[in-house]
Amino acid sequence: SQASTPFMKNYIELHDLIGSRFDFYLYLLFCVIHQHCTQRILNTQIIMGNTASLSSPGTLSIVLDPPPSRNGAYIAGQPISGSVYVQSETNVSSQVISADAYISGKERSRVRYTERQGYTDSHGKRKSRSVTRYRHAERQIIHMAINLGNVSTGVEAGARYRFPFQIQLPSDLPNSMYISENNAGHHGGGHGEISYKIKAELKGNRWFGNHKVEQAINVMSKPLPMQPVPNLVPPIVKDINYFCCIHVGTITMGARVANTRIGRGETAIIDFACKNQSLRGIKQAEVTVKEETRWTAGGKHNYSTRVIAHQTFRETARWEKMSKEEMKELKAKSRSQTDSYRDHCHGMLEVIHAAIHDGEHRALVNIAPSSLQSYNGALIQVSHCLKIKVFTSGSCTDNPTIKIPMYVGTPSSLLPQPEHPPPTVTAIAMPSAPPLQPMPTPAPSAPPSEWANAVTATPVVVGQSTAVVGGTAIWEAEGDADPLNPQAQEEYIAMAVAEVVPSLPNLLKEIEYSVSPLSTVRKRLNEDEWKQRVFNVLTPSGYASVVKAVAIEFDQPDMAALIAPEVSSYTHEYIIAVLRVVADWLRTPLLSKVLTLCSDLSENANKIKAELTDWELVCTERDFEEATGGG
Repeated sequence: SQASTPFMKNYIELHDLIGSRFDFYLYLLFCVIHQHCTQRILNTQIIMGNTASLSSPGTLSIVLDPPPSRNGAYIAGQPISGSVYVQSETNVSSQVISADAYISGKERSRVRYTERQGYTDSHGKRKSRSVTRYRHAERQIIHMAINLGNVSTGVEAGARYRFPFQIQLPSDLPNSMYISENNAGHHGGGHGEISYKIKAELKGNRWFGNHKVEQAINVMSKPLPMQPVPNLVPPIVKDINYFCCIHVGTITMGARVANTRIGRGETAIIDFACKNQSLRGIKQAEVTVKEETRWTAGGKHNYSTRVIAHQTFRETARWEKMSKEEMKELKAKSRSQTDSYRDHCHGMLEVIHAAIHDGEHRALVNIAPSSLQSYNGALIQVSHCLKIKVFTSGSCTDNPTIKIPMYVGTPSSLLPQPEHPPPTVTAIAMPSAPPLQPMPTPAPSAPPSEWANAVTATPVVVGQSTAVVGGTAIWEAEGDADPLNPQAQEEYIAMAVAEVVPSLPNLLKEIEYSVSPLSTVRKRLNEDEWKQRVFNVLTPSGYASVVKAVAIEFDQPDMAALIAPEVSSYTHEYIIAVLRVVADWLRTPLLSKVLTLCSDLSENANKIKAELTDWELVCTERDFEEATGGG
């Protein structure tokens, strides 16, 4: 392996040319001295937005323009700009020196776990003990390589060069994040992270060598769309049991979340109503938003949970328990199933529905600014769930709950504001979230006066289309040392990469390992071979499998609408197939996106309606009317 280095290649070549061992040792001494001098020519250092050290000779530096956000983070989908500065300490003979820049992002995980290990003690007896083990993994989620320019003439001592650049970050990058071992508590330890860096490199011939400098950067995911994603939970009836088996009545509950796609630091609006028809009173009703994080490596995983928002609802008269006489009367009506009982049930649902919409019982829940972004990667998964829980009086009594999925991301308030913004009814803007590991906001990157005469290359402007985002390549290792230290790796496992051949299995594999499934599919839809061999010939079951493969449920309706126009004949059978695989709360928003794309809706609308509940029929009545032209 040593013979592959430039130094040893010279050694081998000259070994045959120089007969005298003394001359050969003189040549070795010359190489050592030359290597030392070359290293002094470019002493690399890392700076960000501070050009004071550029006045010292012999430097390779990256200076980044300050990010637009207040917390020192660059926003996905927006440009990152700056310059690479080079100053030589001594003369460099004429040769081609190439200046390149790289942006990379990685997803890393460290899992700590324990296992029992057998051993023999000093008395020869077999015993077992608990041993802590580590597994760790890494995946590259973005890579961009950009040539900034070349220097083809000789470099004089003190010469200065500036290579300006502007690189647009891909719009689907996840947030920088770090989940520390301390947050995991008793769940097993370990940690995971998503990190990004920008690197500059000068490459010359074997005498010049390569010289690198890199800078960590903090990335914030693209701001959420301003259009809200509401969730109206239909009234549900929960049985209340005492000591698990003694039925003491029911509680009917309903809720509405004005926007389930919320930004960190923003306020979620929750309307809640319930009717107590049990012998147990309601002590309290509360809403919490829980964040659950899971990171994996080598088949092992750690996880942690925390509450990022909490609020209680105001008590109402409908929370009071029923008397025994009222309960007997209600049970008698339920057994007879008379019209009066059905009218009573219908009236109660109307009361719940009205209470949800009148805003009388509303809770404003502040999402913690330090919340992580909802994310589903190959190694790290972050999910959020809103839970409404009713606490009943007495011991050993059921406490009914409602669970609603949430998506937490970058606040939409960071989007560029249009001249005439559309009216919004749900978002209550709050201060944007600071990063988990805040970085200082850099000063402007204007070069110092002594660099005014530097040789400035033509600015390089690169779009996000040059980026390689996502991928199936994962390395995994096992060992007791620090797993994120490359020196600690004891084992390397190369994961196979799926062949990029147009096929449904390969498409599902790409979606599984992509940073953004929607971006991955859009890319394939722009390729004729993929359209003809995969999307045009999708069966209803294949169509449903593609939609279901999107791990973030919030994106599944958009995926269904994205693919539908590319199917050769998108009929009601495709809609029925996808309705059967998505979560219940997604069925009505999905229908609103795909009904107008159905080619045989006029003839087969009733077949789709047969799949829906009474509540879903009410919620989608207008969608069917618009899609069928009122027919």
